[in-house]
Amino acid sequence: MARFVALGDSLTEGVGDPHPAWPNGLRGWADLVAARLAALDATSDYANLALRGKTARDVAAEQLPTALELRPDVVTVWAGGNDILRPVMRLDDVLAPLDEVLAHLAAVATVVVFTGFEVSGSPVLRPVRARVRALNAGLREMAAHHGAVVADVSGRQTWQDTRLWAADRVHPSALGHLRLASEVSQLLGLAASSEPPPLDPVPRRRPARLLADEVEWWRVHAAPHIARWATRASRREHVAPKWAVPVRPAESLPWTGSDHVSPACSANPR
Repeated sequence: MARFVALGDSLTEGVGDPHPAWPNGLRGWADLVAARLAALDATSDYANLALRGKTARDVAAEQLPTALELRPDVVTVWAGGNDILRPVMRLDDVLAPLDEVLAHLAAVATVVVFTGFEVSGSPVLRPVRARVRALNAGLREMAAHHGAVVADVSGRQTWQDTRLWAADRVHPSALGHLRLASEVSQLLGLAASSEPPPLDPVPRRRPARLLADEVEWWRVHAAPHIARWATRASRREHVAPKWAVPVRPAESLPWTGSDHVSPACSANPR
């Protein structure tokens, strides 16, 4: 039996991949990986401790102790995104708790640590990229030191297709989560070939459409999210980890064969 435990923030909780049958109304790449693991080993189990709004320090203080108590065989760690979006960020304050997380978990389990996305869905987000690059450099160095596997999502070409992103341009879409699940599955050796099918070319959009989309994004997503990040509103939401107590995906996940995502049903035509 293998035990898979996922740590992190909204990216691992599954934001961007809504599903009414899942806890918190979200599925996401980690649940998809758990299902693939269960397909190979029906006795495997899974816990997902990730929550929206959590910082690197939160993951170390709140999720690491529980993860160690669960005695996992495989752990994924994806954190730092909420830190880099704060008005002020000290890199050491992000890397130090993540180094603690990797040091403890790598001693007892196979650890997969994620870099951050270095793409920018809007010109207003471009200054964030410098922070992400600095964070990624530190994460790669720590992973090499602790013997962790790196899930590198920093490649701009791989993630430039807008259909891989939710409407907020910060979280992956359902199709993006499927791509993440494929990448992690390959890193863990869960499938000989699990690359998602290629996407059709993106239709060109007129400049007027691009401008209208940008205005709509600012109104619906950017301005409200900036207010939430500034006030840390997401940290006060009354949500709980999706799978704090390990479940056996082969028996417990609300999974059906029709839940597999295809490019046709998940494309985001922004």
